[in-house]
Amino acid sequence: MVKLLFAPMATLSHEAMRLTIERYSPGAVDEYYTEMIHAASFLAGGKFEPYYVRTAPDLRRIVWQLTGGSEQPLAEAAKIISEIGGIGIDINMGCAAPEIVRQGAGVAWMLKPVAETCNMLKRVRAAVPGEKRLSVKMRLGGDDFTEKKLFDFADMLVGEGVSQIVIHPRTQKEKFKRVPHWEYAQKLAEYLKSRYGNSICICGNGDITDFPVLQRVCTKAPDLDGFMIGRAAVQKPWIFAQLKAGLESEEYHADIDLQELGIQLIEDLKISQPEEFWKTRAQRFFVYYCKNLTFGTYLSNKLINAKTLDEIKDLFCSYFEEQSEERFLVV
Repeated sequence: MVKLLFAPMATLSHEAMRLTIERYSPGAVDEYYTEMIHAASFLAGGKFEPYYVRTAPDLRRIVWQLTGGSEQPLAEAAKIISEIGGIGIDINMGCAAPEIVRQGAGVAWMLKPVAETCNMLKRVRAAVPGEKRLSVKMRLGGDDFTEKKLFDFADMLVGEGVSQIVIHPRTQKEKFKRVPHWEYAQKLAEYLKSRYGNSICICGNGDITDFPVLQRVCTKAPDLDGFMIGRAAVQKPWIFAQLKAGLESEEYHADIDLQELGIQLIEDLKISQPEEFWKTRAQRFFVYYCKNLTFGTYLSNKLINAKTLDEIKDLFCSYFEEQSEERFLVV
């Protein structure tokens, strides 16, 4: 059975977003990855850190993603967070944002001397209880990427106790406008299965926006065990239900109240996020969600310039007063 995973995205993969997805794709997400938890900040006990480890909608399906450039904080944070429960710990080796890479985190772990990355994983694996999974989300590598380097790196991950790999098949500097190299995801899957059988789960992530796209990706990379969805799930929280229905050769139909969905997310933000995050988290969500609307860019720009969460809510509702025919979406 193909797994469906919700991607870790800064300012987006928080509890309110996960609750929204579960509401519109009930039971369809196999694993909810959290947004990046900065290990050193978590250990410092900042007032916002507890909000990064909230557990809804289902602790049994939560994967805690950690980021950081040093092995000790990653290992210590992994130990503490593992005790909360969930599937296990994921180490972010895929984020290519310059500020993350400068910290020695994200894809920087793929570019460091291999012994340094090995030592980090060894310490994290030792800190995480044996029944909890250790996974890695990564890219193809740096600009000097080769298949051999990718395969060698994957061998190292497996040797240090990683049992699930999510591959975003782009190199460090390739942006979202570049088409993902699904042929390399397939080659990696073939390689891992030839060496380790089914003991290693390999999933793919990148630009899957609907079931026809997923079908094309499955054709290009048939040996992948699962797929991770990010931005498309923020725009269309019902996408996991659509994808699951398609994978099971079932029909999917739903009437989506676009206004109700947006307002409910705002209310969930008030419960699951600190007040300081309410406005920016809502604005970040609506950048993607407004793509469902004819004049979504216009509305999104107005919401980005809003001064308060209440103003965001009022502007959003006003849109449907003027464009009432857009409120209900049939999918």
